[in-house]
Amino acid sequence: MKRLKVSFVAIIAIIMAVATSAFTAPGTGAAAKAENTYWFLMDASGHVTTTQVTDPSILCPLPGDGCAREYNQSQTQIVGGVRQVKPGEVDNEIASKAKE
Repeated sequence: MKRLKVSFVAIIAIIMAVATSAFTAPGTGAAAKAENTYWFLMDASGHVTTTQVTDPSILCPLPGDGCAREYNQSQTQIVGGVRQVKPGEVDNEIASKAKE
């Protein structure tokens, strides 16, 4: 009788584990939430351009604003084959760099 109870409890535990994993959404971890980011150079007027750089450190070595800004992929869009910052996201950069 004791073996039957232990087996029954084990079966219930397995069923609960399977049921719980069935309702867990795949790809909800931190790795799935990571987005690509893009650096865009700024023009002399302080406007973000469509010119992208992979590492602005050489052109813009200092922390601050005025040289380049970094945005998440969701803050950008491709228009006419060119990636650009969405108009409503221009002031929501995740990082920025300055020249001086």
